[in-house]
Amino acid sequence: MSMTKISMLLTSIALASSPIFAQAYQIAPNPNPVGNTIEIIDEDAENLVHFISFGSILIDGSNSSANAILNNHGILTNNGFLGFNEGNLNNYGTLEGSGIIDIVFGGLNNYGAMNAGAGIYSSGLSNFGILNSYGLEAVEGGLYNANILNSFRGINFSSSVINNTGTLNSHDSIFFEHGKLTNDGNGTFNNYGSSVFQSQSSINNNGIINNYGTFINSGLIENSNTIDGSGVFTQDADGPNSVTINNGSFSQSSFQFNGGEVGGNGSFIGDIFIASGATVRPGGTLTFNDDFHSSGNLILQIAGTETGLYDVLAINGNADFTEGDVLFEFNNGFHPSVGDQWNFLLGDNITGLDSLNVSFAGIPNSNGIKGDITLDNLGGHMVITAVPEPSTYAMLLAGLGLLGFVAHRKKAASATNKP
Repeated sequence: MSMTKISMLLTSIALASSPIFAQAYQIAPNPNPVGNTIEIIDEDAENLVHFISFGSILIDGSNSSANAILNNHGILTNNGFLGFNEGNLNNYGTLEGSGIIDIVFGGLNNYGAMNAGAGIYSSGLSNFGILNSYGLEAVEGGLYNANILNSFRGINFSSSVINNTGTLNSHDSIFFEHGKLTNDGNGTFNNYGSSVFQSQSSINNNGIINNYGTFINSGLIENSNTIDGSGVFTQDADGPNSVTINNGSFSQSSFQFNGGEVGGNGSFIGDIFIASGATVRPGGTLTFNDDFHSSGNLILQIAGTETGLYDVLAINGNADFTEGDVLFEFNNGFHPSVGDQWNFLLGDNITGLDSLNVSFAGIPNSNGIKGDITLDNLGGHMVITAVPEPSTYAMLLAGLGLLGFVAHRKKAASATNKP
């Protein structure tokens, strides 16, 4: 046998000894008829064609040590049932259809185009492409949007999370109960319909939110960037659980705070209505750039006399107060002294300040000082003054008595000298 033949024989033996890797397989039958189930239990399933399913496709990794994965590079039209049970679908092509997508302990990663709705249960849906949603519902699940998500039939999340770093366009409604929406610095959330955030739900906005519809908050909204638009913002009464903290810019046609608190050190643009029972609690200088109407309460914290150490309510517009309480809280160990003063309320034209009840917290009575409030149509000013000692009151009363006695003597003498 020649050396060439020996070399070829050794090469054949070496190739035969190499492991044979499984090739990806096309799911079948196509179309998938009603009543038939295609079960995927490994990671080698794929679709390269236009596949239409009227039956069921189940990606199930619950009873297998291997990953259950379906990779779609073609067009997958689901007009039946597409289910995930500890399995994943990676869509690089088009996922469409009028059927049900049910994700339980699994994940759907969209890198292409997705035109469908989905139910997310203890699972996740990640969008890196274009997702046109016709109904999203999540229970203890999550949605991560890094590109474009258009919602046409609502988003209903319970104990679930949306993390948006792309563009989220809501053309219908968003309803959160015990849920959270995070809109990061690169994210844009455009609300054209109705967004409702129930108690114990929250929004954390570091990006841009444009509201052209209605926004109803009974939870927590924290804004550190921009909320804009021509919509209407309402905060319903839910005790201390309804809070709006604005440290950025918040612009709407009108704001109605029916309860809870509004605070921060940012600015609001739009007509403001503070109902009885609602509280304004600045976290620095809180600015309202339009007409301001309040029958609610105001809480101001003071930790010093320098700018930035005490809260200020600044109103660039007309303001009217009809009732409410104003509480000054001295904190962080600051003890005011006689002569200390603060301009705590600024405004162009303010009326109704005489209807407010003023109280203080954190001023030691032993200091012998009090806060004197001056309120006029240009704002509010407080200065710390001394409280007269009891002995001073006694001397004052004695002096008044003496003056009365002298006046009486003069009157009696005048009567005696009359002819």
